[in-house]
Amino acid sequence: MLKPAGPENRWWHRGPAKSILRSIMATTVVFVHGAFIADSAWWWHKVGNLLKMRGIESIPVDLPSCGDNAAQCTLADDVNAVRAAIERADGPVILVGHSYGGIVITEAAADNPKVDHLVYMSAVVPDGTSVLEADFTNPNDVPKFDIRPDGTASEGGTKTGVITALPDKELAEGALKRLTRQAILPFTEVSNGRAWADVPSTFVVCTQDEDIQIDRQRAHAERCGRVVDIPTNHFAHLERPDLVTAVLVNIAEEQLAPTTAAAARATS
Repeated sequence: MLKPAGPENRWWHRGPAKSILRSIMATTVVFVHGAFIADSAWWWHKVGNLLKMRGIESIPVDLPSCGDNAAQCTLADDVNAVRAAIERADGPVILVGHSYGGIVITEAAADNPKVDHLVYMSAVVPDGTSVLEADFTNPNDVPKFDIRPDGTASEGGTKTGVITALPDKELAEGALKRLTRQAILPFTEVSNGRAWADVPSTFVVCTQDEDIQIDRQRAHAERCGRVVDIPTNHFAHLERPDLVTAVLVNIAEEQLAPTTAAAARATS
């Protein structure tokens, strides 16, 4: 009677196949939130839980420019926080930026070999501009941002309406409690990175977004390698975490395909 191969004889314990399998299992999604957001883990928990069920780990990043003591924070501070999260990941990273988070992931991914894919979800895709100069934010919203002498601003009601329209009222209440002030500087600083030109990228258009107009999203999406439409409002990760998860799982599986082929060759 044949016995199952012991660990030392299975293909995933031999030679290059071992490192191949390790890289497959270690793919991590790093989440970067948008403007005026506190408690990133809460905002992304629904998608994070669904990813975990599919064997994909995730890291939500809290941007230092958001919060009560953020007045002097810069875009570089936010970028460094994301780079630190990328370093904590065991293997390749899918880097997801929502709204303002798009400029942060663009800078954080520059010359970083661990970043395999960029995902812009109704997010700014900068090309040598600041967020305010990128023709992304609704210009009618800017005067509402409650800018104070301490160097911070609030969303001024521009996000509140979108959040209260969420179908889950308990979720909407939780989101409203997690809006915060943010430093002004990161919105005015120019991004010199163009990681989207070097790293595979996907733009997720939120077709029912009442915060960022569809034409502005599509203009930024033109810089990405692929565009996916989903029928959600601005906070897709709260309203339809299943659709956001499906996009991310598809990307992870596409990354897995060539690696799986290499593993198969290693067993032959």
